Amino acid sequence: MTSTRPARILFAYPQTLFDVSNGASLLCYSMMQELARRGLQVASIGGGIFDNPSGVARIPNLAEQIAENKDKKLLVNKDYSAGGEIPMTHWFFTGFHSTSWNEITYDESNAFLNEYTQILRTYKPDLVIGYGCDPLCRSMWMEARLFKIPTVYVVVNGNHHHYRFPLHDLVITDSRSTAELYKRTEGLTVTPVGIFINPDIVVAKARNPQTVTFINPAFAKGVAVVARLILMANKERPDIPFMIVESRQKLADALKALRKLGGEIGSAFTNQTFHNIALHPATFNISEIYATTKVLLAPSLWYESWGRVATEATMNGIPVLGSRNGGIPEAIGPGGITLDTPEELGTIDESDKYLTLPSEASCRPWADALYDLYDHSEEWAGKCREAAEANSLKASGDRLMAALAPLLERRAGDADFSRMGSIIYEGDPKDWETAQSK
Repeated sequence: MTSTRPARILFAYPQTLFDVSNGASLLCYSMMQELARRGLQVASIGGGIFDNPSGVARIPNLAEQIAENKDKKLLVNKDYSAGGEIPMTHWFFTGFHSTSWNEITYDESNAFLNEYTQILRTYKPDLVIGYGCDPLCRSMWMEARLFKIPTVYVVVNGNHHHYRFPLHDLVITDSRSTAELYKRTEGLTVTPVGIFINPDIVVAKARNPQTVTFINPAFAKGVAVVARLILMANKERPDIPFMIVESRQKLADALKALRKLGGEIGSAFTNQTFHNIALHPATFNISEIYATTKVLLAPSLWYESWGRVATEATMNGIPVLGSRNGGIPEAIGPGGITLDTPEELGTIDESDKYLTLPSEASCRPWADALYDLYDHSEEWAGKCREAAEANSLKASGDRLMAALAPLLERRAGDADFSRMGSIIYEGDPKDWETAQSK
């Protein structure tokens, strides 16, 4: 008899799914919401580990919650954000003493693995989704395989060239660019399913567009290019205001480290003054940023699997000026302009190219494109809408469901889990004879 119950999905990773400083966590949370909207039963297990301290913005009272429940190994949250009658269930492990990944101890790893294994026993998922290839995560993947549960790895960067995903039935990614990268360099089959962004969170209810906005003034994100563009605009277009959202790095710290071509670190500026800049702290309410943004800058210098903020901008009708790097052109689509990296940044040593201030000449195409977008931003509304539709939750959800369907059809959660896994719990048969006598 065929089971009619909803398929059960478990997202599993020691780092919390609620880390707003981690692009992969943001994508996976919205992905889980979309699966829940489609009638699947969704749950997650994670702990209080964050990429950056700013990532706690979604759960600002985390420390207090853990302190109040210090005797509980797991906190349980029922999440109705996807709508419908069946909430997502989130198990939150309280046993990590630090929010930093590098400070997880052996005892903490073992305790987390035990809790995860018990959830496999009781929740009985048909599929485990997550990412991570460190020893703890590999143990988690292996544990799922011992339960004969299919596993899906989410890779949304170009940094996994040391890993061949040996414990996974399916590897998915956001962009065609990343899928092609792993096929070309490693001979691996990675399935692109698109980006997952909840428009309810990122789309501003009312807009008063004024600024050219740059989110996260980190070196790899192209803060050197943005610094040059601000200097050029201050001189050529003093009417253009800029907003810098300091999500991971402070703009002042970045400017102090930038260098002239061939010069020492910190040599780019002495007494240089920047005008028309507003600084904004990291925020979970990203829609307030887009409410006042007229053009978004995304001049990343490193390989970006997608470029989440670029797609968020197009969902708000904001045209984007970005680099032709990795999946950024897919993230922008027809909703903006992409350009090659300024010449100096592609000809110097990899180790410090992010710190070099490009010349006005090499940034001239960028400045001209920026001015054009700024002066005609309203004319890009239709193209932004087209880009947003191509990257909608429905479009990505359809691709994801098609990829997962063969694994979900196995109905792994219908199996008898009592003799599976590497850990024996109370009530497990101690040997084969005992099992047969019951």
